[in-house]
Formats: sequence, C-alpha cells, structure tokens
Amino acid sequence: MSWRKRLWPFSKTPVLPDAVFQVHFSLTGWTEQPPDGGMRIWHGANGGVLSLAEMDSGFWFSASESEIRDMARQVAGDRQGGLIELKTFHRANNNAVRFIYKQLQGLAYFFTGMFIVRTADGPVMWTIADGERGATGLREAVVTGRLIKSAALKTREDIENFLAPDPYDVASLGVDSRVRCFASDNEQYDPLFPDHPLSNVRRVLDDLCTWAQFSTPTHEGTIQ
Repeated sequence: MSWRKRLWPFSKTPVLPDAVFQVHFSLTGWTEQPPDGGMRIWHGANGGVLSLAEMDSGFWFSASESEIRDMARQVAGDRQGGLIELKTFHRANNNAVRFIYKQLQGLAYFFTGMFIVRTADGPVMWTIADGERGATGLREAVVTGRLIKSAALKTREDIENFLAPDPYDVASLGVDSRVRCFASDNEQYDPLFPDHPLSNVRRVLDDLCTWAQFSTPTHEGTIQ
C-alpha cells in the first residue's frame, strides 16, 4: 500500500496554502512538500509522512464512544490492519479523536496515526504514517524476551494473551493475529525504542494533541 493511500482513509476536502483555514507550524525535522491531491504533506527525516486535510463530515464529534471505536476499528480492518489504541478528548473549544492502527507489509510493520480535531473553521484530520525499515520485529522480540525472563509469560494462555484481538473488544477474533495489539505496542515501551515508527507516531500525535488544547486563534504552533 502506498503512503498516499495510508494518508487518505476518508472523504476529505483540500486544505491548501491559500485555503481559509491556515495552519502555521514549525515542524522540527519535517519538510513540507508541494500539496498532493488536496493534502498538505510533510516528510520527516526518518522517512515518516505527515498530512493535513479538511474533513467534510463532523461524524466523529456527534458519535458515541462505542460508535467511534467501531469506526476506528473499521478503518483499520478495511486496510487489513489492527487497532492499537484510541483516545477521545472533550474540551470547551476543541473536541478531538486520535487512534493508531498497524498493518503488515512483508515482514515490516507500518503504523498509521489519525488525529481528528474540531476547530472554529471545521473538522480537520492530521495523519502520520511510519514503518519499519531494515531490521524488523526488534521491539516485539525484546519485549517478549523481557516478559518471559520476568515470568510474566508462563503458560500457553499467557502467550496467547500477548496477542490481544483488540484493545477494546475481546470478541474481535476476526482480526489477523499478526496485526493485533501486542503487549510490545504499549506506550510504556516507547522510551526503550525512541526511534521505532510506533514511538514516532505517538510522539507526533502527542504534540498535535497539545497544540489542539493550547492553540491560539491564529492556529499557530510548534512541534518539536
């Protein structure tokens, strides 16, 4: 799957430099590219791709928590992926939804993070996609080894539980076991793997969430 398809999961309308909604960011380590198909695009030094687009629907902000989870799970499933995490934010001026799912391409995992936020100018979506390069499976192997050494994985059932079907729905047995939410996907392990694509995706989403909470009326901000 191309990076462009990873960044375009929904029906969205363009957010171009001359659009009414302007976002001015200093993205450390990211270089903005010419707009592509109605999206603003940034490429990261590590190979990740970040996009911004305006959405033509406010569904995410009128839906219930369970509907939001189902929608996020469907987005992942439609791309043969598995949902890793989902968070919602309810604030006076900005409601937001963020989620991460992962896909498998060959032996490499690819992670996609979505951040959907309501602004005064309408709902917009940030999407970041990043994947493993070179050696793959290191995070999973190291965490599994630590859990075995600590006796956290003692039985066959413990090992099976390491591959959780879905962080929100234990009945999601239709999810491919290879893209389920592993224990190693937990954010507590991000500091051990700061350059891992999942850690990078979470870091950018965290910065975007901070911007959404503290952004000024001119929509300016800085992502370090």
